[in-house]
Amino acid sequence: MVRAFLPAMIAQGSGHVVTIASAAGLGGTSRLADYCASKFAAVGFDESLRLEMRRLGHPIHTTVVCPWYVDTGMFRGVKTRFPLLLPLLKQEEVAARILAAIRGDRKRLVMPRFVMAVLLVRVLPLGLFDAMMRFFGVDRTMDEFAGR
Repeated sequence: MVRAFLPAMIAQGSGHVVTIASAAGLGGTSRLADYCASKFAAVGFDESLRLEMRRLGHPIHTTVVCPWYVDTGMFRGVKTRFPLLLPLLKQEEVAARILAAIRGDRKRLVMPRFVMAVLLVRVLPLGLFDAMMRFFGVDRTMDEFAGR
């Protein structure tokens, strides 16, 4: 899609590319290796595109969207250990926040904000990082997965 639309954005001197990734693109989880890999790739794609547009002087904005689980049939059965910190997100709320991020030219939208902690704990030694992911139950979210 970006290949199809980016040349026209560059020609008109404006545009905004939104990449829908996931919290799974910031930190992996068990039973989602392939999904996490694709979402890590989406985060990297956005980062590379943003830097390339800036370096080449094109005024194209980018926003990468990294939500926690969204309450859709796709993730039916997903459990969260701390629902106050990591709630299942409502589709309408996610859509509204994405639109607000585009209007505000935000480069990254992570929902809920607590997921930003993954970026901080990534600097820890891997044993501590893994322990933090276990403590918050991220490694067990898919244990009762029944979705598509």
